[in-house]
Amino acid sequence: MATVQIADVYNPLTFSQAEQESQVETNKFLMSGVLSMDPRLSAMAATGGNIGELPFYKPLGTAEPNYSTDNPAVASTPQKVTDAKMVFRLASQNQSWSTMDLAVELALADPSGAITNRIGSYWATNNERRVIQSAMGVLADNVANDAGDMVNNIATDAVGVPTAAELISSDAVIDTIQTMGDHGDGLGVIAMHSVPYRSLQKQNMIDFIPNARGEVNIPTYQGKIVVVDDSLPAIAGTNRITYTSIVFSQGAMAGGFSAPQNASELDRDPSSGNGGGQTLIYSRRSDIFHPLGFQFLSGSVAGQSATQAELALAANWDRVWERKNTGIAFLQTNG
Repeated sequence: MATVQIADVYNPLTFSQAEQESQVETNKFLMSGVLSMDPRLSAMAATGGNIGELPFYKPLGTAEPNYSTDNPAVASTPQKVTDAKMVFRLASQNQSWSTMDLAVELALADPSGAITNRIGSYWATNNERRVIQSAMGVLADNVANDAGDMVNNIATDAVGVPTAAELISSDAVIDTIQTMGDHGDGLGVIAMHSVPYRSLQKQNMIDFIPNARGEVNIPTYQGKIVVVDDSLPAIAGTNRITYTSIVFSQGAMAGGFSAPQNASELDRDPSSGNGGGQTLIYSRRSDIFHPLGFQFLSGSVAGQSATQAELALAANWDRVWERKNTGIAFLQTNG
């Protein structure tokens, strides 16, 4: 039986579409509703350039209204409607794999589907990490410039076993939500490292609800969807580890996608392997993932696109919405 080669199953259009569908189906932040795809961002991603703007109007405020009178000489003074903007940055990314990398998939009954699922899963994981690192940049900016008004930090670096007051708990999550004040009820998703998640499981605090197919496998805590991701920070101090959990509102992050020219491409290097040859498949993406209520300052970006490490820097972020209107809050615990 002849060996299946990548070239036998490769079609650039169908590969690009299948990769996109696969990464959507496996992106935990997209499936939970934290990340909402915005057609405006997708359109901007397709127009070229690496920096764009989303204009918005600031809230009208809470000033007491005028009281009507029958005196024609008394005129009202209109309130100003103030506009502002959120600045975002496009990430132009690519990755490639060789025949050897995909050898297992090529041996399966549906090699094309197996390869695109694997590549889609790669991009989904990458996208989740960019969402998390953007949130970490927002956290760093908040601590540096806004007195940490989005953060409930109950972690310490003391010697000894953490106490109950330093671990994730119902009270700790409620206090975190309270950083949103009377807008806290809009926070419907909590992302956490597997360590605090297992701690809650041991206490029988995790419930499960059905997914779209009726399978009861979506974890919830206090009625909030739980996203478990070990890409969330677990920072080792001298004595303890500090875990950062994030409570999100639905649609707290906006996303956009555009397939660049030659989004998927096949190449052959006949000289590789001392003349044995090697086939390569390339995948390219143009993505935008942006926390609503913030602008990307590009204060510390070396290249055209911000790396994951650069997304986490305080110098690259600034809050432009009032705190209550930004659907993100942070909880730091020792487990």
